[in-house]
Amino acid sequence: MGSDDKGVVDTIRPEEGMCYVIRERKPFLSYKLFENSTADGKPGLCVTRQYPEKLRDSFDLGDTRIMWLSHTPGKDHHNPTSIGTLATVISSFIERYEKCVVIIDGLEYLVINNGFQQVLRFVEHINEQVMQSMSTVLVPISPNAFSEKELALLERNVEVIEAPAVSVGLEKDMMKLIDQYR
Repeated sequence: MGSDDKGVVDTIRPEEGMCYVIRERKPFLSYKLFENSTADGKPGLCVTRQYPEKLRDSFDLGDTRIMWLSHTPGKDHHNPTSIGTLATVISSFIERYEKCVVIIDGLEYLVINNGFQQVLRFVEHINEQVMQSMSTVLVPISPNAFSEKELALLERNVEVIEAPAVSVGLEKDMMKLIDQYR
């Protein structure tokens, strides 16, 4: 990983009690920020569309609980259509720990399975939970997966982080890493 990339990740310090939408094509910055928070000892919950083992290979996630959004049943697999249950799991995680970090990676997939309005309500609900806590929620999204109007609605009550151009270098390094595991 290039030293300037490390710098970029370190300059972004997500605040407590905030929900962040991170605009990036591939969620590298989001996972780096998540990794930093859990390295600081915060309990982490990862909701993802990516295969959990692959994630653990690419990032140092410690004993983070990873919930895989998948239609195949299994331990810590979560059906993407039961968005209400997902909201409850995230809410109770935030309530249980005074300070924690949650990453919700796979918003586009949730939209495909539930429709935009329901996902918007889900994000608003999580945002309300997090505002009343000392926790942080990271939501990576690929901006071109949403219309201008949808982006405006999603980003209305949250903080937005634009993944810097620098992370292109980071992405190349990550791709090298990922290729080693293929």
